[in-house]
Amino acid sequence: MNQKKHPFLFLLFVGIWIGIPFSYAQQFAGDNQWVAPKGVATLVGTFGQKYMMLDLTVAAFQEWEFNLQATHYYNDPRNQTASYTSPSFYVKRRLWQNKAQTAGYALFAGTGVYPQHLDQGEVTTSFRSWWAMGVATYAFAQNKILWDILPGVVANLDHKQTGNTAWGFSYSSRVAVYKIIPSSAIVGEVFGTAGEAFSPISYRAGVRWESERLVIAGTYSQSFDASTAAGFELGIVFFTQKLWPKNPK
Repeated sequence: MNQKKHPFLFLLFVGIWIGIPFSYAQQFAGDNQWVAPKGVATLVGTFGQKYMMLDLTVAAFQEWEFNLQATHYYNDPRNQTASYTSPSFYVKRRLWQNKAQTAGYALFAGTGVYPQHLDQGEVTTSFRSWWAMGVATYAFAQNKILWDILPGVVANLDHKQTGNTAWGFSYSSRVAVYKIIPSSAIVGEVFGTAGEAFSPISYRAGVRWESERLVIAGTYSQSFDASTAAGFELGIVFFTQKLWPKNPK
């Protein structure tokens, strides 16, 4: 989608995010406050024009999630030639959540980079890029409208452009409006990174089909200045049954 040619569709997609409290958003730059119940694992696969991503999330403890992620670029964004695989690991801790599971606060921290926050087109390997962010999810209109705000900080060691550690301020935000399309969702968000570890402000928009155990999303992403674009992506999210602890007889 070209925002210059389709301004009304672009504004519609960016302004709306619809989901359910038990849905994930690894295909997106942002996330909400929700954490899976203890003992539940989440499998995520994203397949797109620029890269494919696999993610395994395990809720090992109550209020905690551990994420292991690998992103394979078909062409290395640093030189547009050879393929490249970038691993990531991060932890999520929920701090507070309302009874309806529609609003609350959480923290993230990890190593490696999200493909949405490439540093000037540079892919930084694990243990050379470290980041942390918080998420605040607010609910309005009797939980029909949700708003996620995710400020964060990133430090890229041995930065190739400067030779020093490059710091950046990452940001993303999205709005959730419920009950517009039954069993589906129109999604949108805006994100980027400011500072030395710069990535241009971008948007991602699309549609999600959602059920209790399975979520399928189709999206399109591009920077506002059209300097970079992830293009079209298809994402599949699968939630396992509770693996542990087993219920006592």
